Amino acid sequence: MTLKITSKDLRNHCTEKSAWIAIRGKVYDVTSFITRHPGGKDALRFAIGRDATTVFESYHDVEVVSRVLIKQPIVGELIGSEMPEFIEQSDFHKTIADKVRKRLRDEGVDMKNSYKAWLTYSVILLSIILSFYQQYFGWMSNSIILQIPCAIILGFFCAQLGLHILHDTSHFSITHNPLVWKYLGSTHDFINGCSFIKWTYQHTFGHHPYTNIQNADPDIHVKKEQDFCRILDFQNWFNYYKFQHIYGPLLYCLLALKVRVQDIKSLYVLKSHRNIAVNPLTFGQNFQTIGGKIFFFLYRIILPVMMGFTWTRVIGLFLLSDFLTSYWLALPFQANHVVADVALPVKSSKNIDWAKMQILTTVDYAINSILTRYVVGSLNFQTVHHLFPGVLQHHYPLIQDIIYDECKKHDVEYNLKGSLFEAIAAHIQYLKKMGEEE
Repeated sequence: MTLKITSKDLRNHCTEKSAWIAIRGKVYDVTSFITRHPGGKDALRFAIGRDATTVFESYHDVEVVSRVLIKQPIVGELIGSEMPEFIEQSDFHKTIADKVRKRLRDEGVDMKNSYKAWLTYSVILLSIILSFYQQYFGWMSNSIILQIPCAIILGFFCAQLGLHILHDTSHFSITHNPLVWKYLGSTHDFINGCSFIKWTYQHTFGHHPYTNIQNADPDIHVKKEQDFCRILDFQNWFNYYKFQHIYGPLLYCLLALKVRVQDIKSLYVLKSHRNIAVNPLTFGQNFQTIGGKIFFFLYRIILPVMMGFTWTRVIGLFLLSDFLTSYWLALPFQANHVVADVALPVKSSKNIDWAKMQILTTVDYAINSILTRYVVGSLNFQTVHHLFPGVLQHHYPLIQDIIYDECKKHDVEYNLKGSLFEAIAAHIQYLKKMGEEE
């Protein structure tokens, strides 16, 4: 008799000592495999204790990896999954995946590596170091007028760290060495003061598998009653929503401050980020999270004060930099998913084709602009990214046409805007529309 396992039962096995994972309704015991996982045990640590079907299938060649999976002991059958389930990979999805793999293979491209990535990372980290140094230690520190552009440059490149280094590492898409993405990802903790661990749960195991699905995607988790903004039809309307297209984008500047507080609440108080459960943190993850926040506070606030700068100047420069970072991270992300053109929200159903859902819930923009590609970390190729999160962002232009052509053949709408500004305008217009009185 097959053992019936509930989501609650599965959650009780989310550590290295007892690691279960659900794929396509079957629950596997991967305890003995976790240290042998080719992607590193840290990547598998995020996945255990939950139904990881969509993440598993979007990062692997299913036919190849299933031969490894089938060798793992089957504990039982998952019943009553708390998260959305999808049909098995459609022919549409398989055709795109096969063509993308063939294109990368024929071009001799390593999907997880590129000299462009390392050059970009170097420019970002060097710019952060130099702008901070000049702000408080170099010759530009002698004048508040000169410190202001340093703060602006610092804020811009801290956002670039999130858009490039954080984004690549949280998707395990930079090199085949798990230690590389692990330690590169920690720069988000120590330089930006925000948790790489919490972001990975929220983004890689929440937003990507369940894009725009109500009560599943943590990025569109809103309250029916009063909330910050009204973005879904089921939310009750309140008078102040009439101005959300004005105050909403203005208050995006508080994103980074909000996230730093939210990290602690999600990882240590709630043990989940909205409906995405967080597994017990290891010693290293605790050190990275807490140590990162302490280091961030010391180098961004305490050290400049110790150098003789006033609290008001230090806080003022910090907020200028932090607000810019928040804006540059928030607006491109919102323009990808919270606009009128996309499916929002998606109703949970077992009949959904996951690949088509990813295409219908995303917007690409300015795909021919190299400048846009770099300043938004290839978020302008959002459709490509959602279908192939394990492919390094620098390879998206090489494979975008495959997806576009298949969409035309199968009559799947591919959402595309001409520029970043057009995409951001579409987001603001959507806020305005949803803020109108019912």
